[in-house]
Amino acid sequence: MKKYLISGLVDTYRIKLNLFATSPNSAVSIFKNKYPNAEDIYVIQDLFKRK
Repeated sequence: MKKYLISGLVDTYRIKLNLFATSPNSAVSIFKNKYPNAEDIYVIQDLFKRK
């Protein structure tokens, strides 16, 4: 499991949510299940984060 930051447009509001999922596609699916009327859903990756 990995943490993904998912962003989506729900009723003219931009919602960003941290989700634990196995892949980015499954994280987007979880976001769609939580907010069925969401649009413009994408994954924000931490490209410059040190581990």
